[in-house]
Amino acid sequence: MMDKAWQKIHVMEMIAVCVLLGTAWMYLKAYWDFEHNYQTWLANPNGEGMSRAEALGLSGDFLGGVLNPILSFFSLLALLFTLRLQRRELTATMEELKKSTVAAESNVRLFTEQIAAQRLDAFENTFFSLLKLFNNTFEKINEHHEAEAGQPAGTSLQRLMLHARSQPTLEAARAELMADHSEIDHFISILFEMLRFIEQKFPDTAHGDPMFYANILKAIINQDAFEAVAMYAATRNPQSPYMEFKQLIEKYELLQELDLRPAQRQKFMAGYAQYFPQLQPPAPL
Repeated sequence: MMDKAWQKIHVMEMIAVCVLLGTAWMYLKAYWDFEHNYQTWLANPNGEGMSRAEALGLSGDFLGGVLNPILSFFSLLALLFTLRLQRRELTATMEELKKSTVAAESNVRLFTEQIAAQRLDAFENTFFSLLKLFNNTFEKINEHHEAEAGQPAGTSLQRLMLHARSQPTLEAARAELMADHSEIDHFISILFEMLRFIEQKFPDTAHGDPMFYANILKAIINQDAFEAVAMYAATRNPQSPYMEFKQLIEKYELLQELDLRPAQRQKFMAGYAQYFPQLQPPAPL
């Protein structure tokens, strides 16, 4: 389109040059004819003549009167052509700008998606590194031990939960559980940090649901661990460091998998319901 416009410009330039040359030729031709024939043009029946300058002035006025409208007409045509060409160039420029804008928006969208993907990759790399530590700790508290020194056979977690359930109230069981400071305390701390990490570091621009990562944690935990989590989070004290833990496990529905139907977990069922309204009484078997 631009090439065609430039071709038209060249044509107009050639026309303008031809007009100028034709005008110059007409003036030269008139002057040549005047120089050779002005005595004949000045013949007067009364015998009164006209000076050469006056005769030349009249010839110039005649030529100017004839050529000026013609030149003005060509000037108007050139102006209209220039305006039309500028309009076409402006239209072409606007189209190019629109294409550039679309391309820029596409690049920005692609760049934004790349950044979101990079942030999600960074989040997942850290999450799965923490998950490996979490899984190792969970496996450690679930290692089986033979009966010894008055302790029944079972895992460290089972022994600790058996001791906690022997307490008369949920508050006493919670205090006994938290006073142990063994692997279960380490397990709860890692779980707390992972939930906090999901809450704070999951990219807002990522196409996904942070609940997916919380569900990975829930898939690893067994029933004894779920009850231990419930005991640690059973608090209403806003100053307690476990109040945030309680809010996070409620948000990510961590206790949704806790089964309160077995007899060993029904002792503190009423207490759990006071702290966690989402825990419904178990349906009869």
